[in-house]
Amino acid sequence: MYPPQPVQPVQPVPVVATDPNLTGMPMMPMAPMGPMVPPPYTGPMIDTPQNFVYIQDPFTEIAQSYGAIIRQQPSLLEAVTGCVTQNRFHVFLQTPYGTKYAFKCNERSDTCARCCCSASARPLKIIMRHVLSFEEYDTDLSKIFINIDKPFQCACCCLCRPFMEVSLTDNGQKLGHIREPCTCCDIETEVYNPRGQLRYQIHGDCCQIGLCCGSCVKKLSNIHFEIIQNGSIVGSIKKLSANIGEFFTKADSFQVTFPANATPEDKFLLIIASLMIDYQNFEKEERDDTYSNYSY
Repeated sequence: MYPPQPVQPVQPVPVVATDPNLTGMPMMPMAPMGPMVPPPYTGPMIDTPQNFVYIQDPFTEIAQSYGAIIRQQPSLLEAVTGCVTQNRFHVFLQTPYGTKYAFKCNERSDTCARCCCSASARPLKIIMRHVLSFEEYDTDLSKIFINIDKPFQCACCCLCRPFMEVSLTDNGQKLGHIREPCTCCDIETEVYNPRGQLRYQIHGDCCQIGLCCGSCVKKLSNIHFEIIQNGSIVGSIKKLSANIGEFFTKADSFQVTFPANATPEDKFLLIIASLMIDYQNFEKEERDDTYSNYSY
């Protein structure tokens, strides 16, 4: 009798996939599938591309951009409950290499200020964050690129006119400020450089259909603003007609065409000027009519 032999452990046979198009030839062993990666977050009801192209250097990208698209994120909570929420904006740069997702602009304001003050008068801060990937969160303070401060201003004619101060986060360098002057009918906005010199004037004719008619027509109409420098039209800002998600909320979208000679700092200021125009003219609710005599 032979002595009993030790039992060798049975090695698992790797599963080999077969490609039917290659007449049964073996393919490489299939690796186990990892967790599914979610698509880039677009926010509720924002008609943006599913695959974003992000920017690495904000100043380099905005220097070669010829325009920008600003889309306000619709708030479902505000649409359902009627409570005024903090606004959020998504900024896309239009470059010769395509449209790229660049910044998020998040409002920071008190609940009391949102409920008691009109949209044009309430104090708030806006932080502009440089977006590098869809995995970032709004609470990540390390990517804050620009700080925007809008103090409380109870405007009366030419007194206490609303304005926004714009500065870089890293070194506190001031980029300039945006101011709304006193006008009778037309919409006017002024852009100033850090030295307080007038850089651009933004003019919107009050006779446009979107400004003369009711809120429904205003939502469905394009409203044009001219960017003027030294008496010449050098660019434009256009409030775009609302899509389905924006029509039932207060969300708005803007398209900015930069002047040919604009510096990166100028382009940042013109993007922020679009936010100023939105807050001063298109963020009102019916209850804001009570404050209309003090906001303009």
